[in-house]
Amino acid sequence: MSTEKSKDNCTCINRRNVLKLSVAAGVTLATGGISKITEAATKDKSPNNKPEYAKNQFLKSMNCSQAILETYAPSLGMTVQQARKVAAAFAGGMGMGSECGALTGAYMVIGMKYGKTVDSDSHADTETFKRVTELTKEFKARHKHIGCSELLESDMGTPDGIQKAAGKGYFTSRCPGFVNTVAEILDKVLA
Repeated sequence: MSTEKSKDNCTCINRRNVLKLSVAAGVTLATGGISKITEAATKDKSPNNKPEYAKNQFLKSMNCSQAILETYAPSLGMTVQQARKVAAAFAGGMGMGSECGALTGAYMVIGMKYGKTVDSDSHADTETFKRVTELTKEFKARHKHIGCSELLESDMGTPDGIQKAAGKGYFTSRCPGFVNTVAEILDKVLA
C-alpha cells in the first residue's frame, strides 16, 4: 500500500474534516436541530403542585399510571408523550387488578431518578428499593391495600369488575384520591 493512498484514507482531523464538521454543525444549528432536541426535552415543565396536577390529569385520561408518570417525568428528562406511552399499560393494576397503577407509575419515577445504570451499582438498588418501600408502606397505611381490585372492591381484571367499579362511581370518587395520595408521598420520597 502506498503512503499516498494511506494518507487519503486517514480519518485524522485535518482541515477538510474540520470544515465538514463545521458545515454540518452550522446546518444543524441553522435548521434548529439542536434547539428542537433541547426544546423537546425541556418543553414539558413540571407543575408546582404535582398532587393536584396528577389528580386532574387522571380525571382527563382515566389512567392513573400515566397521570403520575407524565407529572414527574419531564423533570427527569422524559417528555409527557413518552411518559404516556411508557405508562399506558399499567393502569387498572396492569389491566389485571394487580398493584394500583398510580403506585406503579410512581415506581417508574423513582427508578428514573435513583435506578442503577451500571449493573454493579448496588447503592442505586438500595436507594431505589428503600424509596419504593417507603412509598408503598405509607400508601398502604392510608388506604389499607395496594391492589387495584381491593381498592375498588371489584375484580379489575375482568370486564364485569370494571363495570361494577364504574357503576359505583369509583373511578371519579376513589381513584383521584389514590393518585393524589401517591403524588403527595412521592414528593416526600423524592426530596
